[in-house]
Amino acid sequence: MPHSVLAILILLIVVCAFVSQKLPVSVAALLGALAMMAFGILTPSEAISSFGSDAVIMVAGVMVIGNAVFESGLAERLGDAILRFRPAARSERCFMVIILALIAFLSAFMSNTAAVAMFMPLVSSVARASNGRIKKKNLFMAMGIASILGGNCTLAGSTPQLTAQGILENTPGVRTLTFFELAYIGVPLVLLMLFYYATVGATLQEKVFLFPEPVDEGPGREIRENCDTGHKALLSGMILLACMAAFAAGVFSLGTVALLGACLCILTGCITCRRAFQSMDWSTITVLAGAMGFSKGLQKSGAVDLIAERMLALFGGPEANPALMCAALIILASILGNVMSHTATVAVLTPIALSLAAALSTQPITYVIGVVIGSNLAFATPIATPPLTMTLCAGYRFLDYSKVGGVLNVVTVLFAAAAIPVIYGL
Repeated sequence: MPHSVLAILILLIVVCAFVSQKLPVSVAALLGALAMMAFGILTPSEAISSFGSDAVIMVAGVMVIGNAVFESGLAERLGDAILRFRPAARSERCFMVIILALIAFLSAFMSNTAAVAMFMPLVSSVARASNGRIKKKNLFMAMGIASILGGNCTLAGSTPQLTAQGILENTPGVRTLTFFELAYIGVPLVLLMLFYYATVGATLQEKVFLFPEPVDEGPGREIRENCDTGHKALLSGMILLACMAAFAAGVFSLGTVALLGACLCILTGCITCRRAFQSMDWSTITVLAGAMGFSKGLQKSGAVDLIAERMLALFGGPEANPALMCAALIILASILGNVMSHTATVAVLTPIALSLAAALSTQPITYVIGVVIGSNLAFATPIATPPLTMTLCAGYRFLDYSKVGGVLNVVTVLFAAAAIPVIYGL
């Protein structure tokens, strides 16, 4: 059997594992890479080489920095400062917009799951003290969505773009993403989200969320109890800002900067070495490296070109409209991102996007950004991403996400499909 056909069969099995969730996503991704090796599509060194890639190293470093910010109480201090702003304490919509903006900003530079976890106890305490003016059920889902859209704004904001970066690094003839490149589309999407929740979204929630306000406190209460007295919060903030500047300046590789930042967090006591390793999301690292491995097998076997040819034929062959193809990729990525891991979605679609871009002689980076953004625009189901799943504790039903988050999902996908070809060029 040709290697291209074998690779496609492995891809289908891995996708089924992603969708069914019978296996952990990290295990499914790793088994996909190992299967490519077992059938001779990849050599052993090629199958595991992604674990040493700059993208994976950057993920590890950024996780340590993000956890240091999390444990030092820096974000909670910012949240407490919001409570001293009187209009935010009086108006739920004002309070919501400020909280969502802050979560979106933090999610661009640290784990979006951690960002949501930090603010859950804060919002819960405000809701209890507001005499019903502010409700958890009107904020928790929005907080999860804000963290997802905030993660769209930088290369470190979410794992899908890092997966794409790793694939780009291993693809000859194409450039990689710069640290703030995604912000050109990510920031407008955040602003669109804020406008939605300040207007239509807030009204829609009042009509959909008819269940009683939950009384449980939610996760994360221990954060306040473990907060530092102040100097570690300041240090972690300074290290984060220094890393942001280094990412933008491009002095070193992104992985090198992230590791230097992580080491500084440990050396300054913002986080202990033991806690740095304990709080590391090894599942994310395994998913990233494993997905990059089986994506490499898809490219090497010729399976990507075969899939791209079939997809191209559906849209009119070599004469297909490049903008229409980009829109199709964004929509497909969003649909898949709502039912399976968005990291896995990018691992599957990025090689296909690169092949389609080559066939249509368009900018490959535009198609890759379309896939990354599309996969992150997944908030019509609570299973799309961990920060959204966390918000279920507010008492939402599955269809609540489709009714409120789904509307925003459609709006943002249409906006991205129209804006990405204009912003990044074809």
